[in-house]
Amino acid sequence: MFALALGCGAETTAPDPDPDPQPDPDPNPDPDPDPNPDPLPASVEVTLVPRSGVTGIQRINFAVPLQRGQLENAAQVRILSDGVELSAARRALAQYPDGSVRSVQLQVETTVTTTSKLEIRIGETPATDSLPLVEVATTLDPSDGSQGPRVWARLPASWLSASGITGPQVPEAEVAGTELDAWSGVCDYSKNSVSAFLPLITAKDVWLYDRGTTMYRGYARRGDLVTLESAYRETAIYRNGLTGTGTSTRISVPGAADDLKYHYAQNLAIHYLLTGDDRFRESAEDVATRVDALWNPSYDGGDRFWTERHAGFALLAYVWAGMVTDDEQARFDGLADEAVTAYLAVQATFPTNWPDPAARCFAHTATAHGEDFGTVGCSPWMSAILADGLDAYATERGGPAAAAARGAIVKLGTVLARDGRDSTGKPYYWMGVGAAADEVDDFDEHWGEPAYVVAMAWHWGGRTDATLRSVADALVEGTTNNATSPHLRSFNWQCRSAVATAWYLQ
Repeated sequence: MFALALGCGAETTAPDPDPDPQPDPDPNPDPDPDPNPDPLPASVEVTLVPRSGVTGIQRINFAVPLQRGQLENAAQVRILSDGVELSAARRALAQYPDGSVRSVQLQVETTVTTTSKLEIRIGETPATDSLPLVEVATTLDPSDGSQGPRVWARLPASWLSASGITGPQVPEAEVAGTELDAWSGVCDYSKNSVSAFLPLITAKDVWLYDRGTTMYRGYARRGDLVTLESAYRETAIYRNGLTGTGTSTRISVPGAADDLKYHYAQNLAIHYLLTGDDRFRESAEDVATRVDALWNPSYDGGDRFWTERHAGFALLAYVWAGMVTDDEQARFDGLADEAVTAYLAVQATFPTNWPDPAARCFAHTATAHGEDFGTVGCSPWMSAILADGLDAYATERGGPAAAAARGAIVKLGTVLARDGRDSTGKPYYWMGVGAAADEVDDFDEHWGEPAYVVAMAWHWGGRTDATLRSVADALVEGTTNNATSPHLRSFNWQCRSAVATAWYLQ
């Protein structure tokens, strides 16, 4: 599996003059354009956990993510300790498309000795004086964030998941013991925490699939310190390795400076929305700009390097940088629009002899995928990353653009459900298109990703297609019974996107 996992995507990518056909003008409907669950309550409890040796009066910095439309004015937030309101600093961190606050940064000064609680009340007028905001770096030790803050501020999984801070998500505890509890076995966050990551950081494969986002999504599922610390520290380590700005930005992942699949803006954006550390917002913009220099989203059937993984991570970079940017919204929106138009064109036009317009993946040659199969097809498991990007794009855009993007997900899930499994129900490693040969998967590390895509297709197709639901359920069951994550990169890919499957099937 090592050669297969690392062989896809080693080549660099550069723009070329591929044509850009128009997307399918008849997308599937978008029955639920806003993936928010029930409204969040008006208050949330935050748990403060000081690092070893930290005592006395401390400046506590954290941010509370919010649902769309939940808060219009960041000043309308109160912080209480044991029923007594504290003076606080407050700042809005980015806005939703409707102008409401996406996340609110908060700072208080309080005496810490052991674990304690703060109550955050949303939408209430403070009755105390405001504090001046200080640089986040001054609340960290060291200031680069590689060890985290002096005092951790932990939010509950129920709030994190419902806020949508990492995308659609369901707390692990809500599905425990049910048929949707497929990832508790394969996603061992303690075994694969920052303590396991640090000794291996000179090997580039452990950085695959955006470790920071994987752990932040784990934090949204669990709300525990293991996932928060791993996400915080690893995202800081990733950012600390960046050099340059704009198109001159370079990552420090070993041997990956020109390799698109190691360029992640999503983790940086999530980190910014949970901390208010402006350095991460700027770095998200820089990485997304560098991605644009590396990636050409168009594909016309040739052997130029093109995979769903690259397509997905590029789109995720544009969308998440666009969520948090303070001065480049139009540029990142334009890059995302351009990418989605190109991807929908790939799906609609290649190969030209594909007869079924309602069941199509993002087909390309195996050579374009970095494989020697000699066929035309697509990757059922890498498709999850592109579906992830399309859904995030749709959530931000809404309207006809969202309908088109989610229509593409429905087509993708439909073909994976129909043609993407072997006679035992196990997903293929490579799905040939039409008469092209499929490639079996000799390992059990890719059950969850097709489950995720098919679940999305069932949901965004209107939640009525019995075949899609049946296949999604079977793949979830296969994940429960068979999936393994024997190494760190396997944990990364299985626990970054597919853990949201329960949200679509609940």
